[in-house]
Amino acid sequence: MLYFMYTQDANFITALELAVRFGKTLIIQEMDGVEPVLYPLLRKDLIAQGPRYVVQIGEKTIDYNEDFRLFLATRNPTPFIPPDASSVVTEVNFTTTRAGLRGQLLALTIQHEKPDLEEQKTKLLQQEEDKKIQLAKLEGSLLETLATSQGNILENKELINSLNQTKASSALIQESLSESNRLQVSLDQERNAYLPLAESASKMYFIICDLSKINNMYRFSLAAFLRLFQRTLLSKQ
Repeated sequence: MLYFMYTQDANFITALELAVRFGKTLIIQEMDGVEPVLYPLLRKDLIAQGPRYVVQIGEKTIDYNEDFRLFLATRNPTPFIPPDASSVVTEVNFTTTRAGLRGQLLALTIQHEKPDLEEQKTKLLQQEEDKKIQLAKLEGSLLETLATSQGNILENKELINSLNQTKASSALIQESLSESNRLQVSLDQERNAYLPLAESASKMYFIICDLSKINNMYRFSLAAFLRLFQRTLLSKQ
């Protein structure tokens, strides 16, 4: 179960202690820094007491449950992480990038203009992944067969037949993967016809984002921009 908290909450320390004790997942929101009380948890300064572990939280020593998970979240795209904290946290940045938004807008455009093209692309990627898994299994089976074989390999007819079958299956899969790559190139060429639109829309979004530097009133969410983009596509039918 997920628990959401703010450091400003009156019961923050109590909620933190309970989450640590009972192995809950705690998400602390709107974090623009790292609170000192969290450092023992981030560093995992655990103390062994018999079969269990405890950790210091403030002035209390709390039983530590290994299922405890802690996430620090912020809407600030460039939060300040002190040097002593950067070594004990893993930073995951979900900030929208130009390339990422361009790809998202391109997918929306293709989905609207040529839905069958996007469907073909998805199926092709799935088939390619399945073929790669099959190829990996064949290679694993081949290695296992060779490792467990006894006697002279050249005189083992059953082993030779198995190797020939594996080789033939592998060749078919490789041929199928090559064909899949050719089809992907063809599909990507069709998709790229809509790339200038996605590129222009992506640039427009980041220009709009810069308006907030003039006045905070000019703030627009990505979700609102995507809705507007989709409405524009519909109006051009």
